[in-house]
Amino acid sequence: MAGLLGTLHSAASGMNASQKSIQTTSHNINNMNTPGYSRQRTEQSASRPLSQPGLNSNLGAGQLGTGVEITDIKRVRNTFYDFQFRSESHSYGNIGIKYDYYNNMESIFNEPSETSISTSLNNFFNSMHELSKDPESLGAKNIVIENSKYLANTINQVYKKIDNLSNSLDKQTDGILDDINSMLSSLKELDKNIKIVESTGKTPNDLLDQRDRILDELSFKINIHDKDVQTAISDGSLTKDELGILNVSGELAGCMEMKRELENYTESLKSLSKGIVDGVNDIYGGEFFKYGDSDPVISVNEDILNNPSNLTITSDKALELYNLKSKKINIDGEDISINNYYNSIVQKLGHSTQEIKRNEKNQSELMKSIDGSRLSVSGVSMDEEMVNLVQLQHAYNASAKVISTIDSLLDVVVNGLVK
Repeated sequence: MAGLLGTLHSAASGMNASQKSIQTTSHNINNMNTPGYSRQRTEQSASRPLSQPGLNSNLGAGQLGTGVEITDIKRVRNTFYDFQFRSESHSYGNIGIKYDYYNNMESIFNEPSETSISTSLNNFFNSMHELSKDPESLGAKNIVIENSKYLANTINQVYKKIDNLSNSLDKQTDGILDDINSMLSSLKELDKNIKIVESTGKTPNDLLDQRDRILDELSFKINIHDKDVQTAISDGSLTKDELGILNVSGELAGCMEMKRELENYTESLKSLSKGIVDGVNDIYGGEFFKYGDSDPVISVNEDILNNPSNLTITSDKALELYNLKSKKINIDGEDISINNYYNSIVQKLGHSTQEIKRNEKNQSELMKSIDGSRLSVSGVSMDEEMVNLVQLQHAYNASAKVISTIDSLLDVVVNGLVK
């Protein structure tokens, strides 16, 4: 269609394209704070012209344009940044789990402090030194018994709290696995809907955003780039039995590794308790402390607790018990003093905690950098959208002005013919 009516159609296509672009800009502005949203833009191209180029063409040389058309509305997204983010997020998920639990363990041991195991050990051995000065003193005996009870209670409380952490970790592992399966189910459903929309020749931008948001969350919990994990994703579920054969990483791996660490610390506390029990009872020549394989792992003999006079000891033995803190004995197959064995536990915890804190800080900064780069591409900038809005408004007004002009020309033609 050439002539005035063709120009009218061309201008109308411009107004239509501007309207869709304005609506897309509005959608971007409205979702500026929507998590996982990628800004969208309209893709347009010149519509098919009226004729092919040629000197002998009926319409003259060259092509006559017919306006513009919107070919698609697509997300602005850089898949390389997505790959980078998801390649690092499972490492951060692993570290994040350990970071939380090591901080909790540091608070549980609470070294150094007036309520720590090291302080209660020192108080116990020091009270033995005082008792060695007067082994018949009832007051000195009472102090020894109180410090013995306090030592046992302190160790038992630390053991119990770590054991509770381990139980909490089991529940968290189950919760993470449930979250993973829920996400896998959602991904499977989203993939169906995405394929339906794509089959119509359109781009399902918002559905793709939802899928990417779920993949981002999932990537913290497990390595989604691992082949075995991708198989589980395609199956739509992941069972607890599969964790032993998969190359597990992320939060799941953090939970499994932290579970073993907590078990190591509870075993170390058991070994410490047994070392104290065996060492003290051997010198005392009777049952001063009792050892248990579970909570309580160490306790004071009830006969001594209930009646301080039952604590019969010589000055030499009391002094020998005082020196036990630095005397090498067999603890868990190693010749080491009680103090040094406990210090090795605390040092190991301190070293591991500091390492995790450094790793968490480094990985966090890396994740922020990658996410910042990703948002610079796909994030919505209010300033940029407002500039686009002004430009689109001018484009719409210009197309409307063309239509107004054509209307005036047609009025001349039609009314002129009537006259």
